[in-house]
Amino acid sequence: MSRRWLVAVSVAAHLCILIGVFVTGVWRLDQLERGQTRTRLDGWHPPPPPEPAPSGGPVSVALPTDFKPKEHKKEIVKSPRQPEPPDEKPQPEIGQGSGVGSGSGSGSSTDKGTCTENCGPGPAADPVCGNNSVEAGEQCDDGNLVSGDGCSATCRIEVRPPPPPATVLPTVLQGLRISGETQVHPSSMTQTQMAHDGVRRVDGTVKLCISGDGAVTQTRMLGTTGYSAYDALLLAAVHDWRYRPYLLGNRAVPACSTVHFVYTIR
Repeated sequence: MSRRWLVAVSVAAHLCILIGVFVTGVWRLDQLERGQTRTRLDGWHPPPPPEPAPSGGPVSVALPTDFKPKEHKKEIVKSPRQPEPPDEKPQPEIGQGSGVGSGSGSGSSTDKGTCTENCGPGPAADPVCGNNSVEAGEQCDDGNLVSGDGCSATCRIEVRPPPPPATVLPTVLQGLRISGETQVHPSSMTQTQMAHDGVRRVDGTVKLCISGDGAVTQTRMLGTTGYSAYDALLLAAVHDWRYRPYLLGNRAVPACSTVHFVYTIR
């Protein structure tokens, strides 16, 4: 009986202690809050009332010293920007063709492969002389490989020789002569030689050719007089003769004929 009483007294004492501690804590908190409130009220002083403004003037309001006006940020309004169209580059035209071909390659971007069909123009073929077509490296092509007709067997232009002069009668050529000495006498030395030889008459024949304009181009002795000095005089005299052109079909052509000389000592 006494033990239970002791336990009850102990429990009651502890409860009293706990209640006292709780009450003490609440009271201290209340005192602490009251002291802070009084401190705040003691440090703050209300602002003085504004002075009356003159009639008609603006009313000024005193603001706290720690008052800062709120700054309004300026909003930058950006105009909407139209999207720029992408750069339009001309697209290469794609042509359509027809044809069948085959080829091989490794598929590499740098490998050109091997062309087997329709590979473009090949090397130029060598010219063929005689096919009647003037090709590279040829001057002419008359369709044959015969030389002497103006185009040689190697398809080169030939310089045709002038046509042979026409042979005319002495009387025809004599009728065309317009100047020149016809009376050609041997020199005194030749005449003395003839007298010493007992020769009283000599004759000689000169062949001459004229060009298309009538000039004497060639002279030579066909029949000599027997005296070389006299033959030289005859050739020199004939070379200085002048003729009109000999016409053949209204075209002046070269012509050849002969002239006969006779000399007699009297």
